[in-house]
Amino acid sequence: MSSVPGDAGSAPAAGPYGEIFDRGYQHYQGRREGRAHAVRALTLYSMRRALGVKKRWTAKIIPIFLYAAAFVPVVTIIGVRALVTQVSAQLAEGFNYSFLAAAISPLLLIYAAAAAPEMLCDDRRENVLPLYFSRAITRVDYLLAKVLALGLLMGSIAIVPLLVLFVGNTLLADAPLTYLRQHPGDIGRILITGTLLSVYYAAIGLVIAAFTARKGVAAALYIGFITIETGVVEALSLAVSGAWKDYLDLFSLGNVPDRIVQWLLGPASGAGSAPVGAPLQGWTYLFTVAAVVTVCGVVMHRRYLAEE
Repeated sequence: MSSVPGDAGSAPAAGPYGEIFDRGYQHYQGRREGRAHAVRALTLYSMRRALGVKKRWTAKIIPIFLYAAAFVPVVTIIGVRALVTQVSAQLAEGFNYSFLAAAISPLLLIYAAAAAPEMLCDDRRENVLPLYFSRAITRVDYLLAKVLALGLLMGSIAIVPLLVLFVGNTLLADAPLTYLRQHPGDIGRILITGTLLSVYYAAIGLVIAAFTARKGVAAALYIGFITIETGVVEALSLAVSGAWKDYLDLFSLGNVPDRIVQWLLGPASGAGSAPVGAPLQGWTYLFTVAAVVTVCGVVMHRRYLAEE
């Protein structure tokens, strides 16, 4: 048993003094969830953070606005069609899947610009990455969780409103079962379109957010990069001649989502004038989506491999 300096009858300590207290620590006996559980937990945490859960009310403004802008129009149109049957056919023709997807595409851009920095920038600014990587997850697991979180959130805007429109079209049809038999591929096209748009926008947003710790800077860079790059490509396409200039449209990052929508869901008859260009077959734009996702994934992986 150690003695305390200064006690009666004890010699002064010759060196640094310390005591050991037995607090009864025990080995952990519970269930060890492993990497899969850690990835799921990080995914859910990232989604809540992007939605502003348990944060100030100002952090919830953008998510609420985006979800309202995505769902209120489709619910309103379905309600009008149900109450005013005289205009149901005209509204159904003008407010089709392609028109709705084209209207949602800018919302996805804004959502990615706002949510991606929420998922990455704070971790970098608060220097918690070493803490993450000291646990069961690897850098690949960390990036996978962030991609899943942003992809699921964006899919809720890119896919669910279109599915609501599909359900409305089915219920408002003269013969719902006949409508289902005549449109068996609508759900598949909706899911594919929404998935491609979500992954495309999410990849660009995350790779930009990976290079800065300031959320406002990341959001501004994202929107500015897409806008400027698209304008430069379109101006270059108008300035050059030759058949090869059609392929410049593959590099127009802002127009690729519109081309995907037109290819899979058809023309947006109610959307006014069509986007400039679209000279190539729709499937060729899949190469752009694949290239963007691959390059962003490689850049993010190498970026986080450099983290301590």
